[in-house]
Amino acid sequence: MDIFARRGHIKTAPNPDQKLDYVVTLSGELGSDVQNIAGCRIEIRYVPDKHILTPVTFTHYLDTLNAFDWTHLEEAATTILDDLSNELVARWIQVKASRRSGSEHHQVLLEDKQPLWNNPQLLAGLGPL
Repeated sequence: MDIFARRGHIKTAPNPDQKLDYVVTLSGELGSDVQNIAGCRIEIRYVPDKHILTPVTFTHYLDTLNAFDWTHLEEAATTILDDLSNELVARWIQVKASRRSGSEHHQVLLEDKQPLWNNPQLLAGLGPL
């Protein structure tokens, strides 16, 4: 699946109030048989600008990622950040990918924001993902 087909699964809806800064949190899992990252939990937080992502759409997008053979967790996490940043154009976005296998725990945390956006009070109130 090419980048445009993959990103085509990300359907957005209009932000109900573009004047407000607020945080949306969504989470889901990649399938249990995805090569190299089976059972990976994906959590995102973002501050919407013009668009929001519905939970159903996020789950559907994660389902499309099950078709890929990921080399490592970092590859999946950076792909998700790139895709969501491109389609949502959120003011701020954070992606966490984590996986547990026995005593092993692997986690990747990524963040991106629009260059001129800044709301330290809002982000200071967030606990860790």
